[in-house]
Amino acid sequence: MLGSLVVLPYVVYGAIATLGSFLIVSIHHWHRQMWRLLYSQGWVWLALGLGIGVVLSEAPGESALQVLNFVPFFVFYAAIAVALPTFSRPLQTLHHWGLATLIATVPINLAAGVEFYLRSPSSISRWGGLPWLQWLYLKTDYGHRASAVFGHPNALANYMVIVFGLGLGLCAHYLSRPELRAKSPWVCGATALVLAGIFCSGSRSGLLIAGLQLLLFGGLMRPFRYIFWAGLGAIALLIVSALIWGVGGRSLPEAFTTAVLRLSVWQLALDMIPHHPWFGTGLGTFKLLYNPANFPVAGDFLPHAHNLWLMLAAETGVPVALGFTALVGWILGRNVYALASTPMSPATRALLGGYLAGFGGTTAFAIFDLAFYDGRINILGWLVLGSLQAITGLAPKFGTKSA
Repeated sequence: MLGSLVVLPYVVYGAIATLGSFLIVSIHHWHRQMWRLLYSQGWVWLALGLGIGVVLSEAPGESALQVLNFVPFFVFYAAIAVALPTFSRPLQTLHHWGLATLIATVPINLAAGVEFYLRSPSSISRWGGLPWLQWLYLKTDYGHRASAVFGHPNALANYMVIVFGLGLGLCAHYLSRPELRAKSPWVCGATALVLAGIFCSGSRSGLLIAGLQLLLFGGLMRPFRYIFWAGLGAIALLIVSALIWGVGGRSLPEAFTTAVLRLSVWQLALDMIPHHPWFGTGLGTFKLLYNPANFPVAGDFLPHAHNLWLMLAAETGVPVALGFTALVGWILGRNVYALASTPMSPATRALLGGYLAGFGGTTAFAIFDLAFYDGRINILGWLVLGSLQAITGLAPKFGTKSA
């Protein structure tokens, strides 16, 4: 698992192969427990609903392909949730997973900073003619926005908001333990670099969510109010940077103006829901069925509804959308209650709270955009959700003495 998390952003198919071996071993050892969890929580019924949606889809082949973004990850979630409690030191495992994920992003965020600089208009005119930089300018042009190894700036931002939540938890964890405090500057520096990477992506959603993660983590987790104040400083720095360089090359007024177009996309999805409210039009069919004449920017292609809940309601039907929301919300609610009501050391609470902040980040990102089509984001998101499910059951064992 550690090796997979380190190479995940770079060699996604290699990570999928190693994670697949973990999944096979988990099914061999804990298939009964995994089935019980999937059945009792309702994942089996969601999978059945998605399967019916494929049969009734306007484009069955496309929908069958898109189901692979969901159903296999239900099983992966169950494997993480069942396997983690069997480890001899699950808290240390969570620490290692979070740290490996954070460290793996350091080169990516450094590269994003370089790409952000080289994609500025002045740098293009100055360095654009150099042969060894032609690979950068031959990539898809997203303007003054970095995409690094992810191929799209929003995918970079979505992955990084998960890592940023994990990083916040690790920062507080290291600062709360005297024996680890000497290493805290490195962890805090890597987390700050993640924030810089989100800024270089030019994602308005990513910047907004990172700011909320800073404020909520520092404000709600009382021992870590210093993160709240550090967050205010970081948000002020981001605002100043946006005023100077804009957001992805767009001035702030322009960024807010173009954000209104997202409402038009949502309206297209809302208009589709009443026509097929029970089973939807089939996963992946929004891009095939929406009327381009109803979108104000002629010639723009819309691959999805830019909102997870509207996408699910339009493409899988309202019952599946409500069931998915209720199930994930129930898992998160139980986790929040367990963290709030169980006595544990500040260092332990910080580490576990980081996982909650990481998943909260990708959930919030799904309000404005959908990047889970990138397997790296899907894998990390479901791994964190499975960890949260395991944490809920393990919370009583993470008392002050054991931590």
